[in-house]
Amino acid sequence: MRHEELRNKIEALKTDYSGKGFREVVEIIKKERINDDMLLKDLEEFSLKRFSERVRFTLSVPLGNLLEGAATIAVLIMVFFINSDWMLYISALALMTTFHPLSHYLTGALSGIRFTHYYLNGPAKIEPTLRIDQVSYLKASGKQRALMHISGVIGTLAAPLIAALIAVSKGANAAAFNLFILFLLLIIFELLTSTKIGDLMKAKREYGYR
Repeated sequence: MRHEELRNKIEALKTDYSGKGFREVVEIIKKERINDDMLLKDLEEFSLKRFSERVRFTLSVPLGNLLEGAATIAVLIMVFFINSDWMLYISALALMTTFHPLSHYLTGALSGIRFTHYYLNGPAKIEPTLRIDQVSYLKASGKQRALMHISGVIGTLAAPLIAALIAVSKGANAAAFNLFILFLLLIIFELLTSTKIGDLMKAKREYGYR
């Protein structure tokens, strides 16, 4: 498809938005590996405007990373100083929340993929989530985009394993066993859900554009 035709499609979305139309434009850019800065910036500007209309509460990426990092450190300190199995379980849940976006950010940064905001998403709208910058995302290779998506799953799965190792170091073997069971259940959960609507689905989709 010629750039002019694609630009017209983007302009049409600005006055008559269609989710299907937006996805069609993005798919064309990926398939044809279009690297036109002006065209990609127009798409990002439009996408960001739509995001701002739908999402009211946001944080800057540096502030969001600072809060996520501080929460991670605080949880790790507390779990060592508070001798309670419940603290071990709470730490696993807390680290699942912080590791997920931080894994996306770190992997994305290594691939040149940038992010614009933190916001709350997920089924209950309480999960810290990063909004992707469309320009850098579409400039990255399919493999890089796939790795960025799958890193979130890896971060989530790492949380109960780390909590289990801490439990072992504290001699809380029963809690360590339960946390390992949680790890196995999370794998099943991700395979059942994330392959359909989450990061594993997105990773598979993007790897197809390699």
